[in-house]
Amino acid sequence: MTRVAVIGGGLSGLSAARAVRECAAQKGVDAQVLLFEKEGYAGGKIRSARSGGFICEYGPNGFLDNKPSTMALVNKMGVTERLVKSNDDAKKRYVFTGGRMHRLPEDPMSFLSSEILSIRGKARLAADYFLPQGTDCDETVAQFVRRRLGDEALDKLIDPMSAGIYAGDPSVMSIKSCFPKVKAIEMQFGGLLRGMVAMQQMAKAKGQSGPQSAGPGGNLWSMEGGTGELCERLALECGDGLFLGVNVTSLERMGAQWKLSLSHGEPVLADAVIFAIPSYDAATLIRPHSEESARIMSNIPYVPMVVLGLGYEKATFGNPLDGFGFLIPTKERRKILGALWSSSIFKNRAPDGKVLLTVMTGGARNPEVTLLGDDELMALVRQELAATMGVRSEPVFAKIFRWQKAIPQYLLNHGDRVATVEALFAALPGLFLGGNAYYGIGINDCTARAEVLGPKVADYLCGAKG
Repeated sequence: MTRVAVIGGGLSGLSAARAVRECAAQKGVDAQVLLFEKEGYAGGKIRSARSGGFICEYGPNGFLDNKPSTMALVNKMGVTERLVKSNDDAKKRYVFTGGRMHRLPEDPMSFLSSEILSIRGKARLAADYFLPQGTDCDETVAQFVRRRLGDEALDKLIDPMSAGIYAGDPSVMSIKSCFPKVKAIEMQFGGLLRGMVAMQQMAKAKGQSGPQSAGPGGNLWSMEGGTGELCERLALECGDGLFLGVNVTSLERMGAQWKLSLSHGEPVLADAVIFAIPSYDAATLIRPHSEESARIMSNIPYVPMVVLGLGYEKATFGNPLDGFGFLIPTKERRKILGALWSSSIFKNRAPDGKVLLTVMTGGARNPEVTLLGDDELMALVRQELAATMGVRSEPVFAKIFRWQKAIPQYLLNHGDRVATVEALFAALPGLFLGGNAYYGIGINDCTARAEVLGPKVADYLCGAKG
C-alpha cells in the first residue's frame, strides 16, 4: 500500500485528498490518504456559525457556477439536494460613492448609461474601444485599468471590487494573477469593450441571451447549512484518515519516501506529500530542502481582516436590502470595505422577521481596524453602517470573526514566482503544491487545483510503484 499525506485541512486539502483517493482507485493504486490539520476543526477559513436561527460565514459566502469544479465536486459527493441558489435580488450590487448608493450595471457596456461615472469618466471608458492592445507583460491592476479605462473607473469600480474579493490594494496587485479573465480578453480581442461586443455576438450565435461581462458572472451557490457544510461533509469522507489538532512540524527525505514529524504521535512515512497550508507555514517545512522555494513562499503577503455577522429586527431596520450588498472605494475614506446583505442572498440565513448583514473591515486598506477590541469595533461598524446605509437600530445578534492573516495577496509577477516554485518542487520527487496562495483564492480555484493534483499524484504513485 502506498501512502499520501495531505498537510492542511481547509478546502484545498480536503478536496485534494478526495481527488487523490478517487484517481488512485481509478488507476488501481491501493493508496492510503492521511490528512493532517493543526487546528481542531476542518475547513480553514470556510466555516459557518449557526446560532439562534442565523447562519454566519467566517469567510466565503458561496461559489459561482461559472467554473465547473465545485459543482462537479458536489455532484460526485451526492449532496446536490443540499445546494442553495442565491435569490434573484442578489444580482443587484451596489457601490457607495459620493455619499450614496449606486447600483452597478450588470455588464461594462451599461456603465456608459449609468450615474456612477461622470460624463468625462464615461468618455474615457468608451475610449477603450479605440486603444491599442497592450503587451502580454504583467501589470498591476491599477496600471492596467488606468491604461484601458481611466482613473475614474479605477477609483469607483475596480478599487472597491479589488477590496471586496482580495481585501487588496490594486496598486500592487497583479492583473494576470488576480483578474486573469480581464487580461485574457484584452489579449484575445485587443481591448475590453471590443471583447464585450465580440463575446456578445458569439453568445448570440450560440443562442445564448443576456449581457457578456469581464466580471465573474454565473449564479452564486451555497449549502443549506452554510458554505462550511461543504468542508464538513468532505471531512466526514476522510474517515480515520483525518487527524485534527495534529501539526506537521518537519519534513525529512527518507530514501524514496518522506518522513513527517508530528506534534502528536509517531512520525509518518509517505510516498507523496501535498502542501495545502498557507505559504508561510509551507515555507517553514520546505526550507531545509529548497531555500529559494521557502524564500518565495514566505514573501507572499497576507492581509488581516475582521468579518462581522450582524442580525437585526426587520421591522426596525429601515433598509430594504434589495441586493447582494455594497462595496466602498478607497477615496470615500470609510473604515469598512463594504457589507453583504446575507439574508437577501440566500434563504434561511436569518430567522423570520430578522435580517443578517456580513460586514468586512481591515484588509490592505485599514489593517489597524483589526486591532480594535470588540466594543470599539462594534461602535465603529455601527457608525459606518449609519453613514452608508442609514442603519441606526441596535443589532440583536452579533458574531465577530478575526483573521490575522486572511487572504494571500498576488503581487506583480506573482505567476512567475509560482512557476519558479513549481520548477523547484519538481526536483523534489513526491512533493506537490496546493493551497490558495498560488493559483487563486476562491472556492472554485481550490477545487480546480484539486482536480489537477488528483491525477498528478496518482500518476506519480503509479510510477513509484512501477
